[in-house]
Amino acid sequence: MAMDPQIQAVAWKPTPRQAEFLAAPDFEVLFGGSAGGGKSDGLLIDAAGLSQNALAEPDYRAILLRRSFPELRDLIDRSQLIYPIVDDGAKYNHTEKVWTFTSGAKIELNFLKREQDRFLYQGRAFAYGGFDELTQYATDAVYRYMLSRIRTANPRIRPYARATCNPGGVGHEWVKDHWAINDAGEATRFKVDVEMQLTDGSTVKRTITRRFIPARLGDNPYLASTDYLSNLLQLPEMERRALLEGRWDVTDIPGQIYREEIEKAVIEQRFTRVPIVPRLPVNTFWDLGHNDSTAIWFHQRVGSENRFIDYYEDSLTGLATYVRVLKDKGYLFGDHYLPFDADVTELGTGKSRKAMLEESGIKPVIVVPRIENRADGIEMVRDVFSSCLFDTERCADGIAALKAYRYEWNERQQVWRRDPLHDWASNGADAFRMFAQAYRAKTLTRVRRNDGRAAQRENNWRAV
Repeated sequence: MAMDPQIQAVAWKPTPRQAEFLAAPDFEVLFGGSAGGGKSDGLLIDAAGLSQNALAEPDYRAILLRRSFPELRDLIDRSQLIYPIVDDGAKYNHTEKVWTFTSGAKIELNFLKREQDRFLYQGRAFAYGGFDELTQYATDAVYRYMLSRIRTANPRIRPYARATCNPGGVGHEWVKDHWAINDAGEATRFKVDVEMQLTDGSTVKRTITRRFIPARLGDNPYLASTDYLSNLLQLPEMERRALLEGRWDVTDIPGQIYREEIEKAVIEQRFTRVPIVPRLPVNTFWDLGHNDSTAIWFHQRVGSENRFIDYYEDSLTGLATYVRVLKDKGYLFGDHYLPFDADVTELGTGKSRKAMLEESGIKPVIVVPRIENRADGIEMVRDVFSSCLFDTERCADGIAALKAYRYEWNERQQVWRRDPLHDWASNGADAFRMFAQAYRAKTLTRVRRNDGRAAQRENNWRAV
């Protein structure tokens, strides 16, 4: 049974800026700006469709997305405080990550980490689609695809697309352009012609309104006078401008490790479409996750160029998944380079992951020697980056990881730590470091045996 609206109002009261966001009639709305503006709460409430009594409709479907599961967990935790207030009969399914309300209406909370994962939603429809922290997506591919999923046949429900974010992040530029946001982060609202998909699969051209509502820490009375403000004031200048002032004239990602290398690659147009040479071996470079993601770069050496033609990343899945992915790719494989711990025997199987891969037909596997200082590995990446080309479509998630890879900020000493921040970008960046370390160590050779006689070394691709 749904709770009385007066009880809802007492239990959760929107700030004026949140109220503006909740009342917006526009099809596309971005609620963004400084940190602490109450964006995530606003998104959770807005997905419940209270303004059109959406939760009373059994066929109402909404989805809220974040880029990774650790980030999604915060949204799930907050929803467990809010949605029982909206409807005291609401039930949450932890396996499916779905809230089901008294009427049968559903709100799904999920993560969409890889760009190709957007196709998992093919054939599905949502009356409401929301993205939390949209600038964590390097390109607009995921967002634009999910827009085509936002539709409903119910005449009592109006479909909406909503997103929140802070300035900065790997997707800063495309988000800024999409909503025509100026450097000061002022509100925008304008009409655009779009092609929208209907529930029967057909498309129709419509004029919709796209709107940006800026959020500021000062708009949130619950945080504006706390230590949260003091912490933001101590951030480095560029990050402070983005997260405290809500400005969009952010030229880089604070603490970005490969900023100069990426800027040069952009100028030299090395983020481009890269053809796959069918008869040339494809090498792979891995970062093996135990409890989080495993990332794999796919590489071909063409003349003096190191071409990265593909990238794959997944999480919370076994080694068999990656074996299947490689076989499904259909590439002519060369060597597979894994980090030093691939040689470690695992308690559960009594085998190393190197051995398990080779038994599955993924071979030869070369274990890249360990280096004690991660900073040395980062320098190796910098040394070799100028020879690298990246396919912007197949490697989109890997490129996003390299762009977002950054140092950790030491709050107490007010300096950047020498150690990188461990977050969603780490796996892709660490897998790429395997390439650089192998390149430097000149281990990119294949050992081939001929009729049981002495080993004969042959360059798979020249490392000097």
